This record gives sequence, structure tokens and C-alpha cells, in this order.
Amino acid sequence: MLSRYATGPDLRYGRSVSADENRPPSRWRRHAREMISAWRVRVSMVNWRPIDCQTVWSAGHVTHNTGTYPSSVLSFLRALPEYLMLWPRLLLTNHRSTRSIVGDGGANVSLTTYGKRTATVWKTIETIGSGTVRPRRVILWLDDAAAVANPPATLRRLVSRGLEIRHCHDFGPHKKYFPYVQEILSSEPSTTLVTVDDDAYYPPTWLEELLDAHRPDEVTAFRARIRGAGPYGSWPTCESREPSPRVFATGVSGVAYPPRLLRTLRERGDEFIEVCPRADDFWLHYAAVATGVPVRQVRESAALWWEMPIASNCGLWDRDGTANDAIAAKAESAWLGSRSSHRAMNPQKRTKVG
Repeated sequence: MLSRYATGPDLRYGRSVSADENRPPSRWRRHAREMISAWRVRVSMVNWRPIDCQTVWSAGHVTHNTGTYPSSVLSFLRALPEYLMLWPRLLLTNHRSTRSIVGDGGANVSLTTYGKRTATVWKTIETIGSGTVRPRRVILWLDDAAAVANPPATLRRLVSRGLEIRHCHDFGPHKKYFPYVQEILSSEPSTTLVTVDDDAYYPPTWLEELLDAHRPDEVTAFRARIRGAGPYGSWPTCESREPSPRVFATGVSGVAYPPRLLRTLRERGDEFIEVCPRADDFWLHYAAVATGVPVRQVRESAALWWEMPIASNCGLWDRDGTANDAIAAKAESAWLGSRSSHRAMNPQKRTKVG
């Protein structure tokens, strides 16, 4: 009698069958087959939908880009997958989306870039256009006429979805607001202007949160310092939501400017070219002080959004260099004149903020 597990030809497949292949399945094999069958049943019941390419963020998305960098290895590892997947998601949205990046938000967004960063600014704009609140207009100012005439394909796709690319004189970082007050403010005299940097990834709710905190006659920023009498590097980060002329807004995370201050900037013209051509934050701060417009931080603590790893290495100006002290003095003198000299000679006790 032939053994039950004897080897021999397998007429079905035209090959010999070993004794192991002819042996009844073991317990773990039966269990694996049962799990695979159950998995197939569950998969067949799922209502599969195509990936949403219309926006970077899906509805209800909870981001780790909260404005506070990870403080532990565990929080870093939790945020890392989202950060690594952000670029592919942005690229997919840029190639496939037909959704407008502008909406009915209560502000216009203005930004600038230059040189090689023109090839990467589209990522910042995609995050702005995918927010829970979208601005009325998104305007990118370029001083390179060739780039305006023939922008990168990523920017051309954004133009078809609402982006405006405009040519202007090379005002350095002042391009993000000064061409706006020259060309657009007169046609939209009551619209808030929000300026952003070209190397940040803005989270879904950033503009909604900024506009909720904004007041009509204040400057509102996500990140600020408290201006003091010492060097710029000694100015502490702001830890208060109270408005004050001593709150010094830094533009990296987004700043909202009221029309009253925009009119002052328009009337003053391009004097900043002689005073602080590469330091717009100082010019804007002392313009607010001179106009009587206080500055408010959105949160109790300063927020710093994720930055692009390449572009962030070469900013439009040196935010922490010692040259900032001389620039600050020149900007203060230009806007406040004898008032600043009087304070230096007659220091008074100031109210502490934060």
C-alpha cells in the first residue's frame, strides 16, 4: 500500500510533490489562512475612496505643526512622519488640485521671495491655500521680471487657482508690504494685510487663529519679542497677549497689519532704503509706535512654524546678528526723532509686559 504522504507526480501542475507539500497543514498554517480570509472579507466591505488631491489637509486633520518644536524624543518621533509626508502631499496637491487657494477670509496675504527660493515658495503658498480660512487674495511680489513672465510650473499651477504674481522694484524684504501699500491699498483701503515668510509651512488653522485674535487698530503677530533698552539679542520672547508698543513683532510666523498703519507706511515712502534696507521688522515696528498702533501676540507663548530645511538656512536678513542693534537705533531715530533721544537722556519706568 502506498503511504498517504508518499511522493509522486502531481498531474495537476506537471511536477513532483514532496511529502512535506502533501502533508495536511499544521495548526499555525490553518490559523494564518483563517486570518487572511477574514482580512479579505473586511477589505471587500470597505468603501474605498480616491485620495483627496484638492487640499493638503483633510477635514479634521490634527497637525503636529503647532508652533512649538518637539521637546522630547517621543514627541519628535510622533511629528516626524507628518513632516516627511508633507512634501509629497504638497506636490500631489499642486499637480492635481483645482481648488482655489483664495476665499472669503477677512484679509489679503502678501509675500515675497528671490533667487533660488522662487523654486520653493510654492510649498508655502500651498499650505496657505489649504487652510480652514483662505485669504481674499494671495499676492507674490518678485523683482525678477523674467520670473514674473515665466514662473516655475508649480507657481503657474497656483496662478490658475488664484495666486497673483506681480513685478516690483527690489525693496528686499520690504517687498512683502511696500508694493502692496503703493498699488493695492487705495483700491482696498479697509482690508487687513497679512504678511508671511517664504520658507515656512503654515498649519491649517493659522490664518483663522490670527484673524480671530486681530483687532482693527492693532498689529497682531504669532511671534514677538519684548523690546528693551539692551541689545536686540537680549530682548526676551513675548509671553503675553496684552497689546503694547513694546511688543516687537517678528514676521516669520505671520503678522496682520491694520489699514491705519498701512496708510502711514504709504505716506512715508521708501525712506527705509537708506535706514534699514534689509530689516523690515524694525521699520514696521517703529512705524507702529509712531502711529500709536500697539502690537499684540496671538498666544501667551510665541509660535514658530515648521521651516523648509534648505531655504531656512539663508534668510532675507540676519535676525540675530549684532548689526541689528545699529539698525534698530537708526529705525527708531527715523520714526521717533527727538522723542527717542529724549527717552535716552531721561529714562522713565516702563510697565512690564508679560
